[in-house]
Amino acid sequence: MITPLFANRWLISLPPIWLVGMGALTASLILVALWGLLRMIAPRAAAEAKASLHDGFLGPLAWLLLAASGTAIALTPLVPVRSIGQSLGRLLTVNASSTVVTIEPGSEREKIDLPIRPQELENISFSTDQPIIIRTQKPIEGFALLKVPNIDLDQQSQWSWEKSAGKPNPFLGKNAQIEATNLNDKKDAAAASLTINWKLVPEFPEVAILPITTATLLIIVLLYTLFRLSIRRVAAVVSATMKEAIGQPIFSVAIVAGIVLLLTFIVIPYNTFGEDVKMLKDSGLTLVKILALLVVIWTASVTVSDEIEGRTALTVLSKPLTRRQFIIGKFIGLSLVALLIFMVLGAVLMSSTSLKVVYDARESSKTAPLWADCATEMVTVVPGLVLSLLETILLAAISLAVSTRVGMIPNLIICFTVYVLGHLVPLIVQSSVGKLAIVRFVGRLFATLLPVLEHFTIEAAVIGGVPVPWGYLAWAAVYAGLYSAIALLIAIVLFQNRDLA
Repeated sequence: MITPLFANRWLISLPPIWLVGMGALTASLILVALWGLLRMIAPRAAAEAKASLHDGFLGPLAWLLLAASGTAIALTPLVPVRSIGQSLGRLLTVNASSTVVTIEPGSEREKIDLPIRPQELENISFSTDQPIIIRTQKPIEGFALLKVPNIDLDQQSQWSWEKSAGKPNPFLGKNAQIEATNLNDKKDAAAASLTINWKLVPEFPEVAILPITTATLLIIVLLYTLFRLSIRRVAAVVSATMKEAIGQPIFSVAIVAGIVLLLTFIVIPYNTFGEDVKMLKDSGLTLVKILALLVVIWTASVTVSDEIEGRTALTVLSKPLTRRQFIIGKFIGLSLVALLIFMVLGAVLMSSTSLKVVYDARESSKTAPLWADCATEMVTVVPGLVLSLLETILLAAISLAVSTRVGMIPNLIICFTVYVLGHLVPLIVQSSVGKLAIVRFVGRLFATLLPVLEHFTIEAAVIGGVPVPWGYLAWAAVYAGLYSAIALLIAIVLFQNRDLA
């Protein structure tokens, strides 16, 4: 029987998962609305868009969005929707504001309500042209002020507070209120003018997960739709490649095994003295990448090498389709297969990370974490997933080039060798063994010819919670793109000279 404390702790991990699911639901609703608008304007294009759900990419993606949306709807009663909604609203509104309040002479403890939620306050400052006293916290049931003493201001001083300084929040409760006293009680004295400046930020900045998820999914779907409409012949090869990949038993086995293992990682004791979350992220990223590589290399062998051996490629190329278009379509199809696997297993890995934060705290007898802590740990997985996807796409290009000449087993051996050398050669060169001239020469030769896959391995930063700069991700994408382009050119050259008859 689950105790209430145990149940409440598990509920803490649900809001981050709910945010991802709501992002998928929002993207789905926007896409349905766009399809409805397209149906009124261009019925034929709308019918074609609907038919595209039966191709190899949008169909599985639609099921993924449906599953994520259903999860979000089911979790809604268990999630603090109101506080999350307030934080989302704060993302869309102006944060900085100010006001000027007049305090008459002789006024004592004049109450002034401010349009501020203390939980959203980033910084605030008070300045005046007359001596006044400001109280930001009332005594509670006869007790003294809890955190902030009275603020004594004159025309030559300014009082300010910043959240980043680590000082206690000057306000308590749900709404900010101050009590101002004008120290000048003469009848002919001028009124004091109190200027208040403040800046508000979302109480939970982690709610940005929702719009980012929505935007990412919309960009993926719209770019793929544009691709299908603009390059139809290549898109036909892409669709056939994805259908072939999804129809292979290894695809289903990889997805099911990945989901089961990632969920099992939640309860596996790593014996790391409270650092099990980091180990889950490390092992989870490695698992997702390995499974994606196996599916991609297997698919490259089946869709290229087997088609050449079985004369299927000759039949396909007898249609108005060039060999260059055939290879490019295969590469894009393999890349989309990898993207689909990373989206499915990546979502499960992120959910497992959020759940593991609570499970780790429970097993270590720690204080129950906030759901924002779960969201922070979950977000750190994303850069690792992006870099692992780039590495998989790069190796997919190499596997495609190899599969134009050899079969599945040699393809697996060659790609595995490239994977191992790409990760180990830089380490060997930098180690003490690399001081030997021959080792250093061979290592540098391999490092020049082969991709340096260590560029895509930042598990140490991901599990350590060190933020990964966007510039590094962009540089890694350029690096992967250049090597993929080289491998793709080699594949085109090898396939151009291949006798298909």
